[in-house]
Amino acid sequence: MSREMGVGIVGYGKVATGAHRNWINNREDTRLAAVCDMTEVRRQAATKDNPEAAVYENFGDLLSDDGVQLVVVTTPPNTHCELAVQAAEAGKHVFVDKPFAMTRAEAEKMIGAAEQASVVIHCHQSRRYDGEYRAIVKCVESGRIGEVQHVRRVWSQYGEGWTKWGIEGFNPTWRIQRDYGGGMVYDYAPHCGDQVLRLVDRPLTAVSADARGIVFSDEVDDHFSCLMRFEGGATAYLEASNMTILPAPHWYVVGTKGCITAQGVNSQITVQTEDMDAAETMEAIHERDQLYENLIAACRGEAKPNVTPDQLRASMGLIDAIFESAKTGQQVAI
Repeated sequence: MSREMGVGIVGYGKVATGAHRNWINNREDTRLAAVCDMTEVRRQAATKDNPEAAVYENFGDLLSDDGVQLVVVTTPPNTHCELAVQAAEAGKHVFVDKPFAMTRAEAEKMIGAAEQASVVIHCHQSRRYDGEYRAIVKCVESGRIGEVQHVRRVWSQYGEGWTKWGIEGFNPTWRIQRDYGGGMVYDYAPHCGDQVLRLVDRPLTAVSADARGIVFSDEVDDHFSCLMRFEGGATAYLEASNMTILPAPHWYVVGTKGCITAQGVNSQITVQTEDMDAAETMEAIHERDQLYENLIAACRGEAKPNVTPDQLRASMGLIDAIFESAKTGQQVAI
């Protein structure tokens, strides 16, 4: 019996072509069986790129395809909940791009549908596998810097290209439209917030946040920052911006015995501890394939998803709190 898993993609945009299509085609145990997109120009592109895959306009037709066991949802965030629930109810495993949902309430509905159908629901938390982050995690887990007390996580970028990142033929500017799930909070809090929650590994208790459209959008935030408070007193500062011409260091981790810094994605990290005469560097650790290894193993019943339902609830709870605090100007208890 073949162990090759048929994968269907719904939403054939830049994330589908730039990330998901690649890992599916690069693995020996997966094949791209089907693509679904509502726009004709993207269906034409899917047919050209993937001549052996079925191409559908209607999502129900993809769900009826017996050659599809796993559905990858890469549409705008406002559609994730509906599509994921439909896929689960059709008996398909589900891999949702970030943000997992628009709210924690939506996340609960998606998780519940998957549990009811006894299928796997997973999220594309790809930045858990950034090289510098894996090195930071390894250093923290070794105990070298002691217990983590504060994390500063910053994502810096600049330019209006982000505002036009959507695909031609659908809606090129959806990332600066609130109804679609646009803005930097939905774009980077799922990544950076998830990293911080995993690194501190204690219950989040409160959030104070600011999120505003300053330069590139009046409708959605192009810059946000938040202070996260954890049980036991640890804190974290989280910031993501599309208006930082001079990028800040991406990481600063403070422990009871030392510190870690990193300048950017997949960079070396620098470690200084109380018993060292000078700081030392550690190379980035490249393990991104582990995300997809775990996904496929989980779908086969050979492993538990390493992005768990409780982690997804926590991540979406953080996003809810960021928006609430930014709106009210008050600290939000978790």
